[in-house]
Amino acid sequence: MNSGRPEIKEGIKRQVRQRCGFGCVICGIPVYHYDHMDEYNVVQEHAEDNLTLLCGYHHDLKSRGQLPVQVVRAKNTNPHNVTQNKTAMHSLFYYGEHAEIVAGGNRVIVSNRSVSAVKIDGDSIVDFELVDGNLMLNLDFRDRDKAPVLTVRQNELVHSTHLWDYEFTGKRLSIREKKGQIYLTVVFEADKQRVVIEKGLVSHNGVDLLIDPRGLCILNNLISLSGNSIAGIDTAISIGDGSGSSGPVAMHFEIDRRTYDRGAAIASARKRMAQAAKVPPGYSRGCPQFPVSLSAGRPATWTSICFLPYPWERSSWGA
Repeated sequence: MNSGRPEIKEGIKRQVRQRCGFGCVICGIPVYHYDHMDEYNVVQEHAEDNLTLLCGYHHDLKSRGQLPVQVVRAKNTNPHNVTQNKTAMHSLFYYGEHAEIVAGGNRVIVSNRSVSAVKIDGDSIVDFELVDGNLMLNLDFRDRDKAPVLTVRQNELVHSTHLWDYEFTGKRLSIREKKGQIYLTVVFEADKQRVVIEKGLVSHNGVDLLIDPRGLCILNNLISLSGNSIAGIDTAISIGDGSGSSGPVAMHFEIDRRTYDRGAAIASARKRMAQAAKVPPGYSRGCPQFPVSLSAGRPATWTSICFLPYPWERSSWGA
């Protein structure tokens, strides 16, 4: 970018993303540059109708003069993803035998085995799968009608285009249902072998989860989890019908799926998260911590628990 060039306004960027189907207009990859079809040094403005989305490869071809602007303009009128209702596949580069999942302030350490951080009715929402000696990421987030919103299968990412806005900036993918309402924010830290489910208000089979850097709350009955570190367990958090789960489970919660006041539950959960973020005197962020007992008979609990690895995996603890 030339020195002194003003930034493109966020509202204009969003309009361009929505028009282009949240990906390169030519190939559909959801990682892109904002490209001026007529070069900025000629037009000297960020006009929405002169901007389009190009992936790094096609942006470079255009800069080299190998991709004619006429072709870009033609593709801009009929973007790849608009016709597909989803993006093209984008590869993530998770690799190796050790990984980490952070979900709502809860840490799941993965080492040499397939591990799910969250399962609902036996469906894994976030996990690393061991394939040929390498851990590969899987994600499965859907809307209330069970339509896929964000899918990762063995490091291959595809997201839908039917929600209001999707923005992939650096390592962070933010999905919004409407202005000011985050559906999900995920940070893909492949260089650290870590994925962070940073924020979200998501549903699966009638189970509603509020995810925040301070904690994770099952809104249906206000079970809240924060500060847990879990390792050596096949499933960290199991919700609902756990009959399909195999291997050990750290925490399992049965859920009452009757109608409830979702707005009041969200307000209550956020208040509790704010309180939990203030560490009481005498408590450490380290493990183990048991500030509140965990009991299935108590519908509103805040837990902060540490599960140590199996003895043969202790060498990987804290990696």
